[in-house]
Amino acid sequence: MSPLLGLVQQYPRSLATGVAAAKPSPLTRSGYTSMSNQYDQIVVGGGNAGAVIAGRLSEIPDCRVLVIEAGPHYRSVSQTPQDLKSAFTTSVQAHDWHYVGEAVPSRSMSYARGKATGGCSAVNGAIALRGLEQDFADWARCGNSIWSWDKVFPYFLRIENDQDFGSAPHHGRSGPLPIVRFRDEELVAVQKAFREACMASGYGWVPDHNDPRGLNGIGPIPMNRDGDVRVSSAIAYLHPAQDRKNLTILDKTTVLRVLFDGKRAIGVEVRRENGAIERIEGGAVILAAGSINTPAILWRSGVGPREDLKRLGAPLVHELQGVGSNLIDHAQSLVGLYPKPEVVQQEMPDVQLVLEYTAPGSQYNNDMQIYCVNKLGTERFPELDSPAGFLYGAMCVINRPESRGRVTLTSLDPDIQPRIDFRLNTHAEDMRKLVDGVRRCWDIAHTDAFKEFSTGVAVLTPDVVENDRKLEQYIWDNAATIWHAVGTCKMGPATDNHAVVDQYLGVHGIENLRVADGSVFPDHVSRNPMLTIYLVAERCADLIKNGNRV
Repeated sequence: MSPLLGLVQQYPRSLATGVAAAKPSPLTRSGYTSMSNQYDQIVVGGGNAGAVIAGRLSEIPDCRVLVIEAGPHYRSVSQTPQDLKSAFTTSVQAHDWHYVGEAVPSRSMSYARGKATGGCSAVNGAIALRGLEQDFADWARCGNSIWSWDKVFPYFLRIENDQDFGSAPHHGRSGPLPIVRFRDEELVAVQKAFREACMASGYGWVPDHNDPRGLNGIGPIPMNRDGDVRVSSAIAYLHPAQDRKNLTILDKTTVLRVLFDGKRAIGVEVRRENGAIERIEGGAVILAAGSINTPAILWRSGVGPREDLKRLGAPLVHELQGVGSNLIDHAQSLVGLYPKPEVVQQEMPDVQLVLEYTAPGSQYNNDMQIYCVNKLGTERFPELDSPAGFLYGAMCVINRPESRGRVTLTSLDPDIQPRIDFRLNTHAEDMRKLVDGVRRCWDIAHTDAFKEFSTGVAVLTPDVVENDRKLEQYIWDNAATIWHAVGTCKMGPATDNHAVVDQYLGVHGIENLRVADGSVFPDHVSRNPMLTIYLVAERCADLIKNGNRV
């Protein structure tokens, strides 16, 4: 998901730390309704991953599946609100958790997370880029041999219905997710100028960024859309499955914690929309609540770092030091420009093309992206007053960051948000790459093709761009991400102190509990993570169907 519409804002530090007025926690209530063992698999979270898992597991006729979603479920595209349907802009208000994260010390930012079935795939920029072979080689080297490229590549084919390159052997044409790219005649003028500027700067044209070779260059973004409709995991996986008798979709319901008998998961405790607390038992539990909410649920359930749980007064079920650690996100920085009249229009797609390149001296291929962002709200730079109400610009993104953050709790009350501490750009290598990236954006912004639409650059000046220290300070002061949090329940062997799940997605030391969402990534992927999260979910369903056989 991408904060492309001026949605990175400053907030008071108290919000970032999740401080709220004290009130009784619903976890302390003694009386609740019990729903005993009605389900074989309880999927916590109906988002990007959970919708996929529920859809796939319900293909087994005698497997009783429950998927629990905190937001609403819309049963058809026609019933789906416009903010969830529009593939051309992100939705961060009506169906959002309204989280706040600390990008760097003293700088907070809004952190959008989808709150509806489909999760972030229902509200994001509809960017459907695959992870690269190098990413999964690294996953395998971390002790996850069944996640090597040859093992995961067939899942990318299974997921997609690529309507541009479906006849190629490295693409699928029969999957549930349509993949399309903007045609040349669909590009707005600024995007055409961006393409011209990139190619004039020596970057090649890449017609298919999902080519497994991972080609460097500028090209159209593969997107999961049908016309202008964003095809989320809810539309692609839940809609076809929702009328199966063995599938129950429980929406507008918050999971408070996982329930245990000793160290065996036996169900979940939930709060319904009317405030009622219920106990739902099942044969197994799958946490697919995302990289922020999954570790929070584990902490509230008594699974996590011993000292932190003791501080919160949570009974310890099982000590796992890594729950909430290893938070990784794609940091970004941008060069914003004032548009001439009529250049920026509200109805424009946020993005259409992306430049991928390898940072000088990097050990990774294609570890950087530059987007031309068609519309940026001036909230990003509150001191500015753009007559158009928008900026546009070039935004660089670091795809394989070294910096690591953490998700923690300040309270067991589920109504107090987790503390999300990204620690962006704290690794010197990340800052070095972003400095180079901003300078590339600056050069693109000053090509004749791009300047044609602008009346000038916002905030940045030549003396800042030319001075390493000043440019580092600009990047630090405006630190933000493109909302791609992963890694907080890391996959790896039990010998890894930060690993939470094994390579079969089972939580270390706990029976009948899996995690299957972006939180299990051992390291980030060199692309936007949505398709790789689909892959994790598809793989989870197969592991269950096949009894962990691969």
